[in-house]
Amino acid sequence: MKKLLIFLLGLLLSAPASYAQALLGQPAPNIHFSTVLNGPQPSLTLTQLRGKMVLLEFWGTFCGPCLTAMPHLQELQRQFAGRLQVVAISADSPARLTRYLQARPSNLLFAAVSGATQDSLQRFFSYQIIPHSVLLDATGRIVASTSPENITAQVLEQVVKGQKINLPLKQDVVGQNPIAAYFPATAATPPRFLMQPALKGVSSMTRTYPQDSSAFHNRRLTALNITLAELYRIAYGGLPYDRTLDLRPAAPAGTKSPLYCLDIIVPKGQEASLLPTLRQELAVRFDLRATLEPRAKPVYLLRVADARKLPPATGSAKSPIVGASEGTYQGDNVRLADVAQYLENFCDLKLPVLDATASSARYNLQFEYQPEKPGDLLRALADLGLTLEKAERPVEMLVLR
Repeated sequence: MKKLLIFLLGLLLSAPASYAQALLGQPAPNIHFSTVLNGPQPSLTLTQLRGKMVLLEFWGTFCGPCLTAMPHLQELQRQFAGRLQVVAISADSPARLTRYLQARPSNLLFAAVSGATQDSLQRFFSYQIIPHSVLLDATGRIVASTSPENITAQVLEQVVKGQKINLPLKQDVVGQNPIAAYFPATAATPPRFLMQPALKGVSSMTRTYPQDSSAFHNRRLTALNITLAELYRIAYGGLPYDRTLDLRPAAPAGTKSPLYCLDIIVPKGQEASLLPTLRQELAVRFDLRATLEPRAKPVYLLRVADARKLPPATGSAKSPIVGASEGTYQGDNVRLADVAQYLENFCDLKLPVLDATASSARYNLQFEYQPEKPGDLLRALADLGLTLEKAERPVEMLVLR
């Protein structure tokens, strides 16, 4: 890894414009992967793969687009067996990757990286957003730094023949605070509403400021690279995707929805006006009407099957503390309504989830499940005495016209 860092420094000093562009044509360093799964050996270096094309696929089990790309990569590995090796590189733990492979067997190699190795790879290959694909030719030179859908069988045939390829370059903003760069603000910044075009090289994100006790506590909202429909969902209280009905005319096939960046600050003492102000400003700028309307929809009802399994909250009353991601939930002093919200927002159930427990009690709840393993979420809920039941109920929907 020391050689990788020295090589990285040299390229950074010599690159006249784009570091990502400067990588193309350069030899990749001899990266050592100390933890490799699904292969004949528990570790691997890039030089061991010399003579084959190598596709370094940076991904994560929590990343929807990464999971979508996996069948495509597996098909390329099958078509170019003996001439290509895909190495799927993830910051997930080896245990998590093992569970993934048990549920979804694959013909790819999987490398688990963390700490300084992960940071060095991220800086060297100039990526922040995953999935991110780096293609090496059989001599170990970098010929593409792009997204996985751009790596096709035709492209690989060109590389095998020694032909030059020219794929879209994926250039992420690495090592910077994009909010501070795009929307600088201090405690003295007056109330404002700013909208800007998409910021290239930065992932979609939304930030509120509930913990900022001095400058922007509950009176600022920042969003980067999100669609107009997402902006409206935020403005109407953070409604999830499955509670939005978009009745606008469909865009032409192949076109992508434009992305926007936004920063809104309201005056101190007027924190409650943040979302109403956002709704007013959007209505002025866009020819789009938004209403909240009840609609009958298929839903999941969260119910208690065995209350004895639910661990009650302990200690004095306090605000809920939740740590959640796809596959993991940990909540202290939470209500079951909070769990229903997590299930709808994180678990890709594709239906609204309603709390049908009629419980106001608070609990300390923790569970894990494998998103890629059918039925594992229901198993995790059952361990806590909870169940999901399909039904049809009226649901308040955000309707866009």
